[in-house]
Amino acid sequence: MSDTAAVHEAEARLQTILKAVVVGAKTQDPASRPGGEDLSAAFASAGALEPPYDPEALCLLTEHSNSLRQNVDAYATNIDGFGHRFDPAIDFDADDADDRIADAIYLERLAARDRGELPADAALQASAEEVAERKRELVQLARIERARLESFFDFCCFDHSFVDLRRRTRQDLEVTGNAFWEVLRDGRGEVARLVYVPSYSVRLLPLDETPVEVDDRVRVSSVSFDKVSTRRRLRRYVQIQGIERVYFKSLGDPRVVSRRTGRVFDDAESLVDTDPTDGPATELVHFAVHSPRSPYGVPRWVGTLLAVLGSRQMEEVNYLYFENKSVPPLALLVSGGRLSEASVPRIERFIEENLKGKANFHKILILEAEGGSGSSETTRAKIELRPLTDAQQQDALFQLYDERNIDKVGSAFRLPRLLRGESKDFNRPTAESALRFAEDQVFQPERDEFDFLMNRRLLADMGIRFWRFRSQTPVTRDPERMTNMVEKLVRVGVLTPEEGRLLAGDIFNKEFRKIGDDWTKRPITLTLAGIQTQQTDVDAGSRRTALLDGARSLLNLREDLAVEEERLAESRLDLARRYLAGDDVVRIEVPRDELASWFEEEAARGQS
Repeated sequence: MSDTAAVHEAEARLQTILKAVVVGAKTQDPASRPGGEDLSAAFASAGALEPPYDPEALCLLTEHSNSLRQNVDAYATNIDGFGHRFDPAIDFDADDADDRIADAIYLERLAARDRGELPADAALQASAEEVAERKRELVQLARIERARLESFFDFCCFDHSFVDLRRRTRQDLEVTGNAFWEVLRDGRGEVARLVYVPSYSVRLLPLDETPVEVDDRVRVSSVSFDKVSTRRRLRRYVQIQGIERVYFKSLGDPRVVSRRTGRVFDDAESLVDTDPTDGPATELVHFAVHSPRSPYGVPRWVGTLLAVLGSRQMEEVNYLYFENKSVPPLALLVSGGRLSEASVPRIERFIEENLKGKANFHKILILEAEGGSGSSETTRAKIELRPLTDAQQQDALFQLYDERNIDKVGSAFRLPRLLRGESKDFNRPTAESALRFAEDQVFQPERDEFDFLMNRRLLADMGIRFWRFRSQTPVTRDPERMTNMVEKLVRVGVLTPEEGRLLAGDIFNKEFRKIGDDWTKRPITLTLAGIQTQQTDVDAGSRRTALLDGARSLLNLREDLAVEEERLAESRLDLARRYLAGDDVVRIEVPRDELASWFEEEAARGQS
């Protein structure tokens, strides 16, 4: 037998065990299937592909397993249970907002020129006025789009929240390897509702042979999309619940598909003309844990399937011990004689009727014997009580085996014991390390993949341009320590107040109101230093002004005195010339210093 044949034989045997091992599993009556056939035959008649593992059996096994549910719930809670937020494609309050808007305009004009919508010599760079005008327009559109997004996710599900839809999807994805959303559109063709579809009830049809032309949205810039036509082979889906059979098409499939037969029509009118009770099929989103050998997803724990089955069998053995216990605690032995004819059936009846169940846990088996024929001491009958506790089961069997199986399943999910509900042998440092490992290596990559699908497929189909879907994370850090760290970093100027508020939002999973003042974008140390410097500058300016005013007054007074001295000297010289020019001799007494000064001034005048 070849290796491939051996693998297929082992897989078939595993499928048989998988369907038979679940105690109390109830399968649906074949009479309630379409045409009365079995579920597998019903899907086969609909043209569906057979999944690698029966999804219904996987669901039943999860319900009866002592280790799977904890891991699945840990995934659903930590990946999808903390909600979401919307990050802006461009933060219009940031310092580089104008540069990013200018880049977006450049890319849009470049794409338009490549499509022939702009002349080859058209300017690609935007002017400052164009950037400012475009910014005002984008701010208004982004605000309206944010309100539309919040309204959609608040009411996108009929009877539960979007977080609950994500948790159900994650549980299906981890249990069966597949999960499905039904997308409903309104009269305008826009996405209106998201409906959870149980994964065990859906099967995939083969890829259509004929490619279909599909309009795909491609991002041109940070705030704009462009439609690109591509040809793809699409897939249809079928769901069977009870006697109802419903067909779906892939998200973005432009064709008109019958929801009752899966047949493709040219238009809706042709569909209604063929069957007035029929209608167009809705769209389906398929999430899957990738498998290289099947279009279906395969659960990540399927490699530990035998460990899960073994733990189930171990639980049954331990449970049935209390109902089928067959070893009594004591035996009353009679020697020196022989068993009576009625002893054998009495022993059998006692074991069958008086040893099973909790009420008969301490019943004692009594054995009767007849004495020997002789009268010697060796032929006397002896009675002896002998305990049989060594042959009894004292505790649950296969405990180490079960513990090892639980660890195998947990390792398949790559989860530490703390997240599986086992809190023993943990202290605070080891617990924080385990949570940090799970967050970095397991949960965050799964969130990133889900966010990519939301942004690439759903939000792009809705025409969302200015916002990005972002899953929120649990607070795995100590909020008090993080708060003190952020406070210290802001105080010493490593972080700006705005960056500190962003980190605080991550700590408390809350989006804080944005403050548009300039001081939030500068380190707090510079802001405080600027305020003190400004006050110091005001005081120094006042003193400087007072000193300048005093100096100016002194200079003015000095100039006035110099003018007055010059006027007085001119008066004296004029009087001296007038008297010297006359006939009379006038004697004038002049101080020696003034006379010397006068001679010097006259000499200077003569030289000039």
